[in-house]
Amino acid sequence: MPTSKERILAAVNHRLSDRVPLTFDAQPEVYDALYKHLGLTDAGAPRPTAKEDLFDRLHVDTWLIGPQRPAPRPGEPERERGGSIWGYRTRMVRYEGGEYPELVHSPLAGKDEIADIRAHPWPDADALDYSGFRAQAEAHRGRAVIGCFTWGAFFIGTHVRGTEHLLLDFALRRDYAETLINTIAERSLAYLDRLLEAGGDSLDIVYMADDYCSQRAPLFSPADFRHFVMPYLARAAGRVHARGKKFLLHCCGSVRPLMPMLIEAGVDVLEPIQTRAAGMDPAGLKRDFGRDICFYGGVDLQEVLRGPRQGVVDEVKRLIDVLGQGGGYILGPGHTYIQVDAPLENIFAMYDVAVTY
Repeated sequence: MPTSKERILAAVNHRLSDRVPLTFDAQPEVYDALYKHLGLTDAGAPRPTAKEDLFDRLHVDTWLIGPQRPAPRPGEPERERGGSIWGYRTRMVRYEGGEYPELVHSPLAGKDEIADIRAHPWPDADALDYSGFRAQAEAHRGRAVIGCFTWGAFFIGTHVRGTEHLLLDFALRRDYAETLINTIAERSLAYLDRLLEAGGDSLDIVYMADDYCSQRAPLFSPADFRHFVMPYLARAAGRVHARGKKFLLHCCGSVRPLMPMLIEAGVDVLEPIQTRAAGMDPAGLKRDFGRDICFYGGVDLQEVLRGPRQGVVDEVKRLIDVLGQGGGYILGPGHTYIQVDAPLENIFAMYDVAVTY
């Protein structure tokens, strides 16, 4: 029987294995509910091996590792709650069942001069710590290890500048937008180099989140995507490929108009495949792009995972039949993080059917 690592790498290389490989992630509240349901807690707290035990129960084949933020240096002021290394700030907002971080401060919002970009206190090379990566990877070597270095430059830019400001920059202040994106990209790629050095052979896939799309369409034109995004995206993929690793890009929503350029830039795996977004019908994606890119995710969270159990069973089988044909598919949630409104029985059904079908 193949290992989880072998199963994932077969899919990424468009080969079939014994079954469709599986990935999992969820909101913290969902993890807690699953731990409690499976008896993986002691005195109300998760056991040290709770996540490993949960992944074993769900037959998950991946393990994601990201950098840590180092402790403040001697004399360095305490960090503000919700503060980012990039200078934006968030606050936790409660909703029914849990909480989410919400952006509350974009430091370059309203600062429209290129000089403002240069004056911004950008993070230094030591702002993220990758030193524990290899040990974590070795501890989970049976699974495919996915390393995250930081977000993509556009996504970070929407936080530092504000989404509306940055999209207006694309139309009205193109030199400003290009300077901002390139400034962030240089630092982001430097963190990628640190990850690749720290991970070495223990790393299988490199992950970058960089959301460009709404559920209806990309947020900006394909021409602007080629101008502003593709240069750093191709550089990131090239560095990953030079180390013999695969490059996984997260982009929610209606990605189809950008798919040819993602493939051209060197993206190997696309996550999360939001099937209710415009143009994201699985059959069309597999037909038009399945030879060139591996699909990762796909199980709809907006309706299917919240609905009747039989609907989950049927959708999992459909996705395996369509996206999994000939390999090139890793099944998981269609919006990265399973939400608190998904019944636990549906989560178990999703993974149990995927293993047995």
